[in-house]
Amino acid sequence: MAASAVLRLAVALDGDPGGVPERETPLPPERWAERVAEAERGLLDLITLDDAHRPAPDGTARPEALQLAAALGASTRWIGIAPTVTPTHGEPFHLSTALATLDFVTGGRAAALVRPGLDPAEDRNAGRAPGTPQERLAETEEAVEVIRALWDSWEDGAEIRDAASGRFLDRARVRPVGHRGRHFTVRGPSVTPRPPQGQPPVLVAVRDEGSRRLAARAADLALLTAADPDDARAQLAALRAAEAEAAGARTGPLLVFADRPVALDTDPRRAAARRTAGPGAFAGTPEALAGSLLAWQRTGLDGVRLLPASPGRDLPGIVRGLVPELQLRGAFRRSYEGATLRARLGLPAPDNRLSGRSV
Repeated sequence: MAASAVLRLAVALDGDPGGVPERETPLPPERWAERVAEAERGLLDLITLDDAHRPAPDGTARPEALQLAAALGASTRWIGIAPTVTPTHGEPFHLSTALATLDFVTGGRAAALVRPGLDPAEDRNAGRAPGTPQERLAETEEAVEVIRALWDSWEDGAEIRDAASGRFLDRARVRPVGHRGRHFTVRGPSVTPRPPQGQPPVLVAVRDEGSRRLAARAADLALLTAADPDDARAQLAALRAAEAEAAGARTGPLLVFADRPVALDTDPRRAAARRTAGPGAFAGTPEALAGSLLAWQRTGLDGVRLLPASPGRDLPGIVRGLVPELQLRGAFRRSYEGATLRARLGLPAPDNRLSGRSV
């Protein structure tokens, strides 16, 4: 998909990559609510919430991302919310219903950042037998296929809710999935109606060839890691080549964002003192970041996910410094548009792939 003239922005509201650790762990619920409200005031497209089956590297406690997403979704109106889910350490049936429920709670703003469980420590914690990266990636791809099929197991309009006749649903519009694969056998249908978006967007972080293939085949939005615009251009070309190879497995376009760790301050020297590690890291003023992001966008990217060095310090810099600067340059929205996250991202309404299948 060609890059939009208007930059799309996501932000990771978790962790402090190379920055100042949170003083309160776990972060109190009201602080989470304050942060997502701040992101929504900045008209950001979506937030992502980290999760894993092991303690955070700095030893701090983790909230469960899906549960946290539901709480934050109930307190917001516009911003998309993408919790991290690990299908290799859970059942696709349960993840499907949980994400569909999140989409109902948020009125069509749910997404899922899908990650394969590749850490042996997570295997031990979750009680999983060890697996090779290739096996875990294949299992994740199949799990996403099952999750999507379960979302489609109810047609739109299957719910009747006619009190006079006593009919709750049209059973002819609720179909079993009948999936038999290498890793999962799921009859279905889901116990939850089709989500408001039909298919909540699936995100995949691209870090190597295996995750690139997973994103090309299974994702709606890929998150690249690149050192600079030239590297972003090369990474994007490799992903588009993988997308072309996976054309038969795809049902829609693939958006591509780049991850950018950021440390912001009105004084560039103070920002530099908090500079984060990682490819594409930026430390400086919000105005300078605006220019940098637009240079990266010209490589063909659809957007950027910002990784704040310290969310408590850098999120206000994003919302109150970066966003107004981008708006002055005509590169960012001035109001939310579209009824769902898919619509705001420019993703088409998905067809129901099980529609018309005989029961």
